[in-house]
Amino acid sequence: MTKIGVDPRPALASEKGGLASRRGSVVTLGGILLLLVIAALGLWSLRGQPGASQAAAAQGRAIEPVHSSDGPPASDFSLRTLAGGTFTLSEHKGDVVVLYFMASWCGTCIPEARNLARLYEQYKDQGLTVVAINLEPEENVEGLNQFRALANNGAYTWAFDTGFAVAQAYNVRTLDTTIIVDRSGRIAYQDAVPTPMSILEAELQKWL
Repeated sequence: MTKIGVDPRPALASEKGGLASRRGSVVTLGGILLLLVIAALGLWSLRGQPGASQAAAAQGRAIEPVHSSDGPPASDFSLRTLAGGTFTLSEHKGDVVVLYFMASWCGTCIPEARNLARLYEQYKDQGLTVVAINLEPEENVEGLNQFRALANNGAYTWAFDTGFAVAQAYNVRTLDTTIIVDRSGRIAYQDAVPTPMSILEAELQKWL
């Protein structure tokens, strides 16, 4: 009940002002959430539902990797690295370069990242370069450091593809995609499923 002799208009004006402020906050929050959803959907489209591809492999439906001794030229790119530097593919022409597309939250990516750590230590003196490319819309430094620790602290390069430009250039549609670029700068191998250690090593030995 409103007290007699008290003008309710200032209170109503204050209430309306508060409501407008809350509405503004809701609109701002809604805009932020919308941007996050758009980013998530963009990443999901790049992933191409990796669970589905892995399930297909588990059910025996073949997902054939691409092998080529005369593949297309690998698109050049530069990415910011976890160490704070820049990785540029063309600067490593003459090396065999493994591009491994993953995300810091991808549990199924850990085994291959560990295998790549072992292979890198074994073959780096023969000209092997390995780059783990993190596909997230932001530079999640903490998350990537945690993932790296789970991957036996792989001593190879870790980089951020926050705009997904490299993933798009290489037609990456699923996490756990592995690409091998030969010494001449051409794509020699590409798959779209988790790659066992034996296959990784066999493929690398063809080009090292």
